[in-house]
This record gives sequence, C-alpha cells and structure tokens, in this order.
Amino acid sequence: MRYEAIIFDKDGVLVDTEPFYDRRRREFFAEAGIDDSAFPSFYGSNNEVIWKTAVPDDPAKREALYQRFRSRFANDPVPYTQLCVPRMREVLQMCRARGLKTGLASAGPSWVIDSFLEQLNLASAFDATLSGEDCAANKPAPDIYLAAMRRLGVSPCRTLVVEDSPLGIRAAHEAGATVCAVMPPSAPELDQSLADVRLGPLAALLDWLPSAF
Repeated sequence: MRYEAIIFDKDGVLVDTEPFYDRRRREFFAEAGIDDSAFPSFYGSNNEVIWKTAVPDDPAKREALYQRFRSRFANDPVPYTQLCVPRMREVLQMCRARGLKTGLASAGPSWVIDSFLEQLNLASAFDATLSGEDCAANKPAPDIYLAAMRRLGVSPCRTLVVEDSPLGIRAAHEAGATVCAVMPPSAPELDQSLADVRLGPLAALLDWLPSAF
C-alpha cells in the first residue's frame, strides 16, 4: 500500500499534555467550588464535553465558567516545550522526507492549537491543521479526519492517522483511514483495540513507517 498522507492528533501523540490538563482543570474546579469527584475521565475528550459535564443545563453559565477558566490561566500558557514526546520532531521530519502530506487534527479549540504551533515553531510542519471546532461534530465522530483528508486531497485508503485515545481512534477508524495507535509516556491503560497497528511510543513510527510502503 502506498500511503500519501499522515494525520496526527496533538494531545497524547505529539505532546504528553493530558496529565497537565487534568491538574489544571482540577485546580480551577476547586477554586470555583465545583465538586469534580464524580466527573468521568476526560482523557482524549473535548471542550464541549468537559464544560457540559461541569454545567449541564445552563449554556450561558457554562460559557461564563469557561471564559473564567481561560482568564485564570491566560498568563500561564501550556509549557509545550517541556511536554514533547521523545523524538517528535524526528518523526515529523521523516514524514516530510518520505513525501507524505501531513495534517494535524485536534479535538481542542483553535486558540490552543495555535499556541502549540507557535511555541514549538511547527506551523510549517503541517499541510493542513484542523480543530474540532471546525466541524459539525467533534471526535469521536469522523468529521475532523474526513475534513482533513479533503484539505489534503487524499482518500481514506491512502491515509494514516496517528492517535492515542479511544475516542480519537474511533473517529479515525470510522473515517476509513489506517489507524496507528501510540501510547504517550504518562497515559493510563487505554483501549486501543480499534486501531489497525499498535506501536507503543511515537518514536516506533521511525521503524514502522518505512515498512508500510
């Protein structure tokens, strides 16, 4: 099979951010007097799910709470340079060297993706960048991966997707791509059974990808 494109999720794939996000949310919920002890795991989830869990029935109150959260940490950006998974840049460089079109498809909001690209100077590493906010339905719906493939001008059967979470893997699987599951260093045990290939660390792509051609 000759693949033409590879699309990466961001959190948990390129940067090991999920524990950082979890600590930040818990800190904010405690400050806001919100009991999050019964909240589900938000690993691989998205803003809509997270803030609907916190405020289920009042959209205006929910939005106000989210804006308070943004303001609370406005001067304390996510330290992406400290959270890169090992050999991340080498993996992206190899994809370019093999002539693959590259995409970034994250369930997170656009402003978070922009901050990631700017901090790490990675904007030129991707031919297409999409946020879950760009689609009618976020992961686990396949919309974001189908949209990324359209932007890249490739078909699902010619596309690799690199994901970690069950929600993201399901989205890529339903989009018809070949799904490579990776496991970030601090991840809990994740159900990656829908993936076509389970690689372990992202750096394993360096050995696996040449064999896929």
